[in-house]
Amino acid sequence: MLNINFKKLKKYVFAGITVFAISSILCAVDSYAVFENLTSTGAEIFSGMKTVIFASAGFGIIAVAITGLFGALNWKWLAAIIIGVVVIAATAGILNYMTAGTGANVTVKGISDTLK
Repeated sequence: MLNINFKKLKKYVFAGITVFAISSILCAVDSYAVFENLTSTGAEIFSGMKTVIFASAGFGIIAVAITGLFGALNWKWLAAIIIGVVVIAATAGILNYMTAGTGANVTVKGISDTLK
């Protein structure tokens, strides 16, 4: 049968609410800066990863081409490499196309309450 210790549960709930309240009070002034830093860091990591992925995809295409010379061409691998490289290369362009020219403010400061 389910045995719930309500005293421990009360302690954990109280501790969670206390931590949430304290962090809300201390970090409420500049909370949007955290998300801007995360966004810029994510974009920087993605651009760095793109270079590594393109280089490794180039080696993969060369390896598939060499296996094709020996008569063991695997079309699934070749298609997966090409489709993956195309998706990675097009991601930044697609995002810029979807947000540019629409007047959309994609920064965290531009996000507001839509129920006003």
